[in-house]
Amino acid sequence: MDVTVSELMGNFMESPLVVWVKTFGPLASNSEDKLTMYMELVDGVFLHKIMTHIDPNPTNHRVNKHVNNDINLRIQNLSTVIRHIRNYYQENLQQLILMSLPNILAIAKDPLSALVSSHTEARCSLSTEIDGRMHADRQTEMDGRMHADRQTEMDETGQTD
Repeated sequence: MDVTVSELMGNFMESPLVVWVKTFGPLASNSEDKLTMYMELVDGVFLHKIMTHIDPNPTNHRVNKHVNNDINLRIQNLSTVIRHIRNYYQENLQQLILMSLPNILAIAKDPLSALVSSHTEARCSLSTEIDGRMHADRQTEMDGRMHADRQTEMDETGQTD
C-alpha cells in the first residue's frame, strides 16, 4: 500500500510527539496548514524554542529566526538544536546519547523527501527532546523530595533534643 506525502504529513502532524510540541505554543502563527507547521518544525526555530524551555541557560546557542527556505540556515539551526540537546544530556543529565540522531542534512536539503523516505528522522529529534524534558522533570521532583526528606530529618532531630 502506497502512502502519499499528505497522508504521511497528516499522520506525523497528529502524532503524540507533535501534539506535545504544540503545548509549547502555536506552530506557524496558528495556521492549520500541515505543510506550514511541518516546515516550521524543520526550520529548527520552534525546536530551539522548546529546548530553551527545557534548558533555559544554553551556552551560545542562537538560531536564525528567518530561514525563508534557505538550506544553509536550516542546517545551522538544526545543528544548533542537536548540539543543545547533546550538551543538555551531557552537562545537566550527565548522560551520553548513544542512539543515532536525525540526519539533519537530509531533513534540511529536502524536508518532504526526508519525511517520505524516513519519516522517523523528525520524530527522532522530537523524541530526544521529550526524553530530556522527562529527565529534567524527574530530577526536579527528586531534588524536591530530597529537600523535604532533609527538612523532615532536621525537624525530627530538633524534636528529640
